[in-house]
Amino acid sequence: MKQKRFSTWIGTLILSLLLMAMFACSTENPTSTDNNDDQVNKMVESTSSSSVGIYQNISSFKQVTNLIQGPAAIADLDVPEVKDPNSAMNFARSIKQKAFTLGAKDLKVLSKTGQIAFGDSVIWDVTERNEKEGVTYRVSLIYDDETGKARLFVVGFDYLEGHPLEYDSTEIRADLNFTILDDSDDVLLSLENLKRYKPGQLISEARGSFVPDAHAPGTEPTGGVLMSEVKYSNSSFISSTKATLEYHEGQGGSYMRTSNFTDGSESSEEATFNVDGTGTFSESRRDGTQIDGTFDSAEEDGKGSFSLTTTFPAGHDPVSVRESGEFDINASDSTISGSFEREVTLLNGDVERESVMVNQTRVGDVLTTSLNVEKTDGSNGHITITESPEVDQVSGEWTNTDETFLVFTAELYPDDSAHLDLKVYANEVAFEDGAEPIASAVFDFYPDGSGMGVVTEDGKIYDVTIHPDGSVTIKERG
Repeated sequence: MKQKRFSTWIGTLILSLLLMAMFACSTENPTSTDNNDDQVNKMVESTSSSSVGIYQNISSFKQVTNLIQGPAAIADLDVPEVKDPNSAMNFARSIKQKAFTLGAKDLKVLSKTGQIAFGDSVIWDVTERNEKEGVTYRVSLIYDDETGKARLFVVGFDYLEGHPLEYDSTEIRADLNFTILDDSDDVLLSLENLKRYKPGQLISEARGSFVPDAHAPGTEPTGGVLMSEVKYSNSSFISSTKATLEYHEGQGGSYMRTSNFTDGSESSEEATFNVDGTGTFSESRRDGTQIDGTFDSAEEDGKGSFSLTTTFPAGHDPVSVRESGEFDINASDSTISGSFEREVTLLNGDVERESVMVNQTRVGDVLTTSLNVEKTDGSNGHITITESPEVDQVSGEWTNTDETFLVFTAELYPDDSAHLDLKVYANEVAFEDGAEPIASAVFDFYPDGSGMGVVTEDGKIYDVTIHPDGSVTIKERG
């Protein structure tokens, strides 16, 4: 078996498991409302149910793609991310060379061998505006000629209006082995990242760190420990999510994540990684829902698969959900194609089915995914996801069995949370004719599949609570 690069495990497997928790949310539960008012508007109920279904399909896709791509996929990042330490090192090397090109002659601190001529010092401090990305970067290098070790700081700020980030900083610690201009003998010691999001975002702050296993100079780390923590805005029901991934070459690895909520409850999941690319996953949700499954990555033969079973608490309707899929990966650009199926077993023994076709395309650095969803009840939809390091942008359309037509946009965050905005029209023709929507909604979804939202219909406002099993509670504002 070919050697696996730890950066790839970080770039794909940690994401897959951060998304795996959402996979059980892809269950197409008939929305079971527990409303105080039996006369609650059916349009509000339908809108809430459709919103849950849309989010479930998005999260299922994310989980599936990260599972089946396996260790062969390496994220191509413009800004260093904790999830991909090798990309961070490559970025550090490129920005280091650029900094020397811009300022080495003026600094006059380099000898012919590239060594620094004095003690622990700021070797350069470069600030540059990237108009294409709409962000200003400041890059600083502090180097100690007595130890040969350095600290590289990369800070992003002054983002364009509409960008979710307010601040993004990465600190890379490395042993340069006394040759600051020679990248071939660098050793990564640690990596830390801090992101702060602008007001109004579901996430307020995200932190991460990576400490690699010992590795030879000039080589990439093949194991180590990664930790991450996400904090949410004060208005959110969820308070924080913490995750740890440990993987060592030739030994496999493990993963654990816990989400804590403001009412004192929590949900947790864990996974094991085998050296052959296979693995297992289990999750316990705060309402008693249990999810168990296995996966096989596509690294070795270009084909990946997964199987998951969700079992709900006794008396729940539906009783269980089985999900499985197979995918092919294009070795030239790491895009995937394939499908996954979902079978929902109801309390009365009936089985509902759904199929999702997945196709990806890559143009330059932009990865676009198309999802086509078909349900046996006749409802269907199309979802487009455009990926970026900070937040994935989602858009799409959905048609219900009663012909009501939904148009939506969403922001999907790396921790599995999402912000969904949608408008409801009487039918697709009404939308195309420019008619006013008959309802609108805004939802925030949390990593365990639960969430909260607001639906506006006929001048009335309804607060919606989404439970981990996909059911909802709707209350009209007084």
